Amino acid sequence: MNSSATIDHLITDIGSVRIIASERGLLQVDLLGKNYQPDATQFSENSLQAQQHASAALAQIREYLNGKRKFFDLDLDWSFTTPFQKTVLEITQFIPFGEILTYGQIAAKLGKVSASRAVGGALGRNPMPIIIPCHRVVAANGNLTGFSAAEGIITKQKLLELEGHKIVAQKLA
Repeated sequence: MNSSATIDHLITDIGSVRIIASERGLLQVDLLGKNYQPDATQFSENSLQAQQHASAALAQIREYLNGKRKFFDLDLDWSFTTPFQKTVLEITQFIPFGEILTYGQIAAKLGKVSASRAVGGALGRNPMPIIIPCHRVVAANGNLTGFSAAEGIITKQKLLELEGHKIVAQKLA
């Protein structure tokens, strides 16, 4: 990790959220679940600019989870993404609040209609869930699949329900 990165935490209804930001912007969002307790030694403030990025991300995530934000306006640091992954994440970043796309629809937007699995792989390594709303991507049949947060599909379901979706048996209703 960059020596000028800042780490901070937020305790929410979906569990602990860890933010890592660099001087360039938000680097990582970790959804760690309800059983995770941050260690005070993990908090750092190495750079004023990195701390400002982390604080902005925490504030906007809190607003989102409280139903007061539908779009994130943050500087993002793409340092740890491949070019393909960045392209997939940029498409995903602009899925509007309350809307859903399938892995196949994102592949089609890439001009690679047979790349659904590659899209799923790129989203599975999303370094900034919630900010880049991979929870808004589902299987073609409406099943909730592939969410790597601490509580997996349960967290994805909670985020989709927050956005007004009805979920039955881990599938869009």
